[in-house]
Amino acid sequence: MTETEANSSSFSPFSCLPPELRDQIWHDALPGQFGPAIFIYRKGFWRPRRLTESDEGFDPSNDEHNLNFEFRYDLLDDIQFELPLAFVNREARNIALAWAREQGFKMRPRKGGQYPLFWRPFEPSRDVLFVPFDKWDEFRCEPDDRLWEPDLYGQLVSIETEPTRIAIPEALFRKEDALISGMFRYFYHMEVLLVVVNEEPTPIPAGTAERWEFESVPKGSFFWDSENGWTESGGEDHVGEENPYKLTEALIDELDDELPSNDITKFEIRHVIAVKR
Repeated sequence: MTETEANSSSFSPFSCLPPELRDQIWHDALPGQFGPAIFIYRKGFWRPRRLTESDEGFDPSNDEHNLNFEFRYDLLDDIQFELPLAFVNREARNIALAWAREQGFKMRPRKGGQYPLFWRPFEPSRDVLFVPFDKWDEFRCEPDDRLWEPDLYGQLVSIETEPTRIAIPEALFRKEDALISGMFRYFYHMEVLLVVVNEEPTPIPAGTAERWEFESVPKGSFFWDSENGWTESGGEDHVGEENPYKLTEALIDELDDELPSNDITKFEIRHVIAVKR
């Protein structure tokens, strides 16, 4: 090999490698697993929907029972990212597209001749709905306000919400009159409340290959169950003075009333840092 070849960033004999070795190299070049993502709440996603015969819960004998009132999480902005490996050659493309399908991503064209973006929608069982500080009252009141509008006022509706994880900024979490427990009225599948301790995530422009994820902080997780009450991660007492993320007694009292009354048997509060990937 000449000095020029040794200093080159390309590897011309790559195609001569055994197929299984080439496949391994392509696999090693993939981004890896994507963690749960943060999606930002906006007003307007509470929508009525009339059930049809193909829907579970459809009542053929009484159409008054066939009106759902749903939080349409599918309208939230998608996660988008670039996957250049999908456009290297056919071999790399097959591996990249198979990986994307396993991750639940689909491909979408982009203007200007740029490589297409890959995307996936909100997944209620793992992703997080973040409510900004100045949107909290709107978030709590929006479903009530919508039900008072003329097309729904006086109607019999079934409430449908699927998100299990909601995030709020720490400033709201420490606000005495925030009424955190108000989220359970409509988001009754809640399992985890995340508290963002750094700057609030902000909307990412459409067509941008970025996303928000989160990382837990030490001593920032608290667990509640109907038998044992509140404990810190590691089983420590939740009121330990040395913990900067400790729960306030007011919040404990508020949630101790609301969690059992909403038939919740296990619940977690987790302090996190929002990170843009």
